[in-house]
Amino acid sequence: MSDLVIIGGGLAGLSLSILCARKGMNVILIEKSSYPKHKVCGEYISKESLHFLNHLGINTKSLQLPNIDTFVLTSHHGLSATCKLDIGGIGISRYLLDKLLADIARNEGVKIYEQTRVTSVDYIDDRYTIETHNKETFYTAQCVGAYGRISGLQSPQSQSGKSYIGVKYHVDRGPAKNEIEIHNFEAGYCGISAIEDDKYCLCYLAKAEPLKEMKGNIDQFEEEVIFKNKYLKERFNSRKIIDRVATSQLQFGIHSEPLSYPLLGDAAGFIPPITGNGMSLAFRSALALYQTLINHPKNNTLLSENKRYINQYLKRRIQQGIFLQDLLFIQNQYFNKALMYGLVTIPGLLKIMSKQATGEEFRV
Repeated sequence: MSDLVIIGGGLAGLSLSILCARKGMNVILIEKSSYPKHKVCGEYISKESLHFLNHLGINTKSLQLPNIDTFVLTSHHGLSATCKLDIGGIGISRYLLDKLLADIARNEGVKIYEQTRVTSVDYIDDRYTIETHNKETFYTAQCVGAYGRISGLQSPQSQSGKSYIGVKYHVDRGPAKNEIEIHNFEAGYCGISAIEDDKYCLCYLAKAEPLKEMKGNIDQFEEEVIFKNKYLKERFNSRKIIDRVATSQLQFGIHSEPLSYPLLGDAAGFIPPITGNGMSLAFRSALALYQTLINHPKNNTLLSENKRYINQYLKRRIQQGIFLQDLLFIQNQYFNKALMYGLVTIPGLLKIMSKQATGEEFRV
C-alpha cells in the first residue's frame, strides 16, 4: 500500500513524484520503458519553466545549456523571417533531462519500476488496485495517469482529425546557439536548435498521408518533400550523431475520456510542437496537480480540479498551438506564400505570432 502511484515516468510523472516525495509521501512510479532513452522531442524548454526546473534540482546554470533568444522561420518558397523572443528558452535533450529527473526522484525516495506496463486500474472502496503485465499488484490511496499520449489504458482523441509522424536526429551542426529555427515544407515543418555538448536537435513533424503514399520510406520522403526547402536541405547535410528516432499516430487535442484518476502531461492533452511548450506544459500540469493533492487530497476534489485545469488552461493552450500549426499547413500555395511574405515584410508580425505560443512563468 502506497500514498501515490504514478503510471508513466516522463517529465510530468517524474516531476510530480519528486514534489510529493519531498512532502513525505510514499510514492511509486511505474514506467513502461527504461532510463535514459532518446525520444522524439524538439528539446527546447521555454523559460517559463526555469524556476520550476531549478526547484526540482536541475541546475540549469551549471549544465551550461544553450540560451535561445531568437526565432528564425523559413519556407519552401525561399523566404525567411527572424525575431527576438520575449521569454526565450534553453536547449536540453530528453535523454539527459529524463536521466537527471529519474536520479533526483530515486534520491528523494521514489520507488521506480522500469520496463513495467500497467494493464488495468480499478477504484473500489476508496482504494486503487493496479495490475501490471508481469502480474504485480499495487494498492494505493491515489493514482495518477502520466503515461503519455498512447496507452492501453486510454485512447487518444484528436481535435484536428488528422494524424502526423515525428522524426528526430541529433546532428553536429546547426544555427547559432542562441537561435531556434523552424523550417516549413509542403507537408510539415522542422525545428532545429542547440542542446548540450555542442549538439543540435533536428526534429520534424509531417502529415502521415504523403509518407503512406511512399510506403513508409522516410529517406524518400526527406529527399522528395523536405529538401524542397533549401534552408532545411542544408541542415540535413550535418553529420548524424544518433540514429533516426521516429514515432507515428501523433494527434493533437484534449483526451476527454472520463477516468477514475487524474491525468498529467500528454496523457491529458497533446500540443503541437510548433509552440515549443510541450515540456513546459508537462511541468505545469505536475505542479497544478501537486498543489491540489497537498491542499485537497480527497479523490473527488482532485478529479474535479484536474478536469478544470484540462478543460480551461490546457485546452486553451492546445487550441492556440493547433491554430499556429494550421497556419503553416495552409494547402493553398498562394496563401502559404502570402503568409510568409507578410511575416517577412511586416515588422513585429512574427513576434506577435511567437508570443501566442508562450505562457507565463510559474513557481512552486
